[in-house]
Amino acid sequence: MPPIKSICTALMLLGLATQAAPAFAQSAPFGNSQKSGAQNLSKEDFGPIVRIVSPVPESLIAPGEGVVGAGSQNGTGFALNVEVVTRDRVPLAVREATDIRDTSRLGLTNQSFPGLLVFFDTDLVKPDGGIIPKGTNLAALFNVAGTDDTPGSGITVWAGWHVLESLPPGVDRFAVTVAVVDQSGRVGVDRVGYRVAKNGATSGQALTPQPEAVAGDGQDDPDGPEVTMIAPRVPTGVSPGPTGTPVAPDGSLFFIQVSAVDRSRHGIGLTEGVILDGSQVPDPAVNPAGGPNRFYPGLVLTFDAPLRQPNGNLIPAGANLAPLFNIAGSELTTEGLVRATADWVVGGSLELPAGKTTLTVIASVTDATGRTGSTRQILGISPVTNGQDLTATP
Repeated sequence: MPPIKSICTALMLLGLATQAAPAFAQSAPFGNSQKSGAQNLSKEDFGPIVRIVSPVPESLIAPGEGVVGAGSQNGTGFALNVEVVTRDRVPLAVREATDIRDTSRLGLTNQSFPGLLVFFDTDLVKPDGGIIPKGTNLAALFNVAGTDDTPGSGITVWAGWHVLESLPPGVDRFAVTVAVVDQSGRVGVDRVGYRVAKNGATSGQALTPQPEAVAGDGQDDPDGPEVTMIAPRVPTGVSPGPTGTPVAPDGSLFFIQVSAVDRSRHGIGLTEGVILDGSQVPDPAVNPAGGPNRFYPGLVLTFDAPLRQPNGNLIPAGANLAPLFNIAGSELTTEGLVRATADWVVGGSLELPAGKTTLTVIASVTDATGRTGSTRQILGISPVTNGQDLTATP
């Protein structure tokens, strides 16, 4: 865990940040048990760079339907994703996992990522109608965390949270400030401002239609969604995971973020929130053919290598892995277009053929009228087998 003094320093920085209008960023590093060791820091060492990558700055966020005393599960419904890039071997303590959320620790550190600090400059209304006062550390509410192997000495950690909470009436703008403290006490900070949508959509769920089976041929259309895959950020390498059936908490454990902008306003069917639909992946014992993610049927994601799940099931190369995605949320772009963002931490092991040194990941999204957009990334393979070993143990 980062030194208490460093956490206090981070809190002081955050106190200043929540009073400052513009965004700003600093740095501080984290490392891993195989990529790091005892360190002799010098003036040439750099700390991590912290970036809030979702929502995009100045996006419009639905206010949510909850009010004090009468909460709602239909809250703001956006995905808050954080990227932390290190540039040396100083460890950052993270337990990569598909579930790092612990609501009982609201206001305290997240035990899976104790160096993470997250603050809103406004109160939030909880789904049960209670209040989270502004300035509360929200890190314990994050859902997932994953890591990939950045070229050089550093790594990249990603963390994601589907925000269930609502904004109080009368809030027109708000800012999110994130700090990350590494094992040497260095602090990276980012702050991003957002506007509250006034288009009549009361919640994140109201921005997207209810999911239904999608039509179309799956090929790209000129007026299909604009699809991007920010995470992992190329060039980088991903851990393949232990050979054979991985046993938690071990695995590949890299983080994927797929965003789709509904540029033709056709609608992207999505149920914002936790979208894991694991029974839909191909499994000879349960569902040989597999099927779409019923919470997000227009999303398709494939690897060009098989994936061994922790339950022993082997998903063949080219199969749709979208049912394994963990969370999804939505916001509006500055032009008023819906942007849907989905996150997945890969909780299995890649079964790479001998000599294969890359992994091709293809993501596509089909809208409610059958129009499709897609993107692809070619990732390197890290020499660090277990994704858990890219960071120190919390």
